[in-house]
Amino acid sequence: MPDDLIALAKENKITLKFWEFHPPVEAIYFYYPGKNPVIGLDYRITKDLNHFRCVLAEELGHFFTTRQETNIIHYHCRNRIGIYREEYQALVWAVNYLIPDDELEKAYKLMPPWKLKDFFRVDPEFMAFKLSLSKDKLLDCLKQVNPQP
Repeated sequence: MPDDLIALAKENKITLKFWEFHPPVEAIYFYYPGKNPVIGLDYRITKDLNHFRCVLAEELGHFFTTRQETNIIHYHCRNRIGIYREEYQALVWAVNYLIPDDELEKAYKLMPPWKLKDFFRVDPEFMAFKLSLSKDKLLDCLKQVNPQP
């Protein structure tokens, strides 16, 4: 289990509940003013630890990036087509939490890119998103390792 993410939820008084959702919904973040936030997770995603970490991190991202003044409900669907601004912000928070820039730079110098998802224990799409956010930094990192004449 992703103990660090569960501890972060507890520390912030976020209730985690496991339910059976109908695909493609895998998780939900709900906040009602004056109440503790709730993250509902489909129990089936716990079978894939990497995916479970990604989903839980993204739902926690809603807590850390969304204004907590109104009713808020966010659903996580594995095959989303459009990403709204709040979804995007939550996803950015999640990839930055699970794949910190400094650790990514170190790993990028030590291994080929296709091994990074296993090293960080995340979904391939999650890793691809982080790499797209970090491409300029990583290119600079590579230039420092292999300076061109």
